[in-house]
Amino acid sequence: MALQRQDVPWSYEDLRALPDDGKRYEIIEGELFELTGPNLFHATAVSNLVVLLLPFVQALGGRLYPAVFDLFLPGAEPVEPDIAILLPSNPARKTVRGIEGPPDIVIEVLSPSNRTHDLLTKRAIYQRGGVREYWIADPEGRTLEVVSFVGGTYRSRTLVGDDVVASDVLPGVAFPASAVFAGMDGIE
Repeated sequence: MALQRQDVPWSYEDLRALPDDGKRYEIIEGELFELTGPNLFHATAVSNLVVLLLPFVQALGGRLYPAVFDLFLPGAEPVEPDIAILLPSNPARKTVRGIEGPPDIVIEVLSPSNRTHDLLTKRAIYQRGGVREYWIADPEGRTLEVVSFVGGTYRSRTLVGDDVVASDVLPGVAFPASAVFAGMDGIE
């Protein structure tokens, strides 16, 4: 849900000046968006992705950052992805306030309250901001969409079940899409 102000775009300084009400926010194109808390499906998918991807990232000398952290891109001051991966050659700055510049891979896990925001708004921000690959995990549909923006081209693959997850950016990645959603059947 976007929180509007009359004629004044939100800035990072405005966000920092808000009272600590326990809520999380993103600023996209000057609009403040309140984020809802993740559910257990969301947390399970994020945990699974960290376990699945961390060995590949570490083998390359990269870094995997799970939420909560701020990511600063043009038009996003900041957004909070669920996972960001930076490989050693990535020029993004790692600062106390967060990551400034595009990660190599950004991953979002959809929740019922953020589907459109992640599927449309953030996809456009990440593509325009120079992110090389955007993964969208959907616990409800048990699908993983891998969107590649490498080399000025746009390619999207939607994976389910035993479909093998591969990455144009992270060499060697190979696991079934269902592994992202492992452990969700026992959640009521």
